[in-house]
Amino acid sequence: MNVVPFFEWLDASWLASFSKTYAGLFSMVQAVHILSMVMLVGMIILGDLRMLNIVLRGVPSDVILRNTKKWIYIGLVGIILSGIYESSAIAMKLAYNSFFWAKMAGLAMGIVFMLSLRSAVYSRAPEVIASTGPKTDAVEPWVVKLVALTSLFIWFSVAANGRWIGFS
Repeated sequence: MNVVPFFEWLDASWLASFSKTYAGLFSMVQAVHILSMVMLVGMIILGDLRMLNIVLRGVPSDVILRNTKKWIYIGLVGIILSGIYESSAIAMKLAYNSFFWAKMAGLAMGIVFMLSLRSAVYSRAPEVIASTGPKTDAVEPWVVKLVALTSLFIWFSVAANGRWIGFS
């Protein structure tokens, strides 16, 4: 599948012209992108480390997960919207950048993983993690820990590949 025509269109769009013309605005959008990433990854790290029983052991994991969910979604929306704006300014560079494609693959994988497996396992796991006694439909603790470690790995790879876009 050839995606270069899409990037050529994006590079010639009004959004690209706008982002290339107003460097100050581009810098502010970059700041929003970074802050959104910190919010998203920070909330995911908090939830995953709680599920690994590393932080906030005195707080029930379902409380942590419920309170971080909204911030994860806000961060995700911020990353996507600001990322589209940033991408328009360097669209042709990104079309041929392997780190960009690795980041996009990781982002897609992270979103799917978060909305499916992570969500399903964590929704049944708090009883096990809180040591209040497993329910009959509860998930084994080793599965919860494996999901938490996998989640951390996916999101760190997204951030690392995103960081390397600027160096390549």
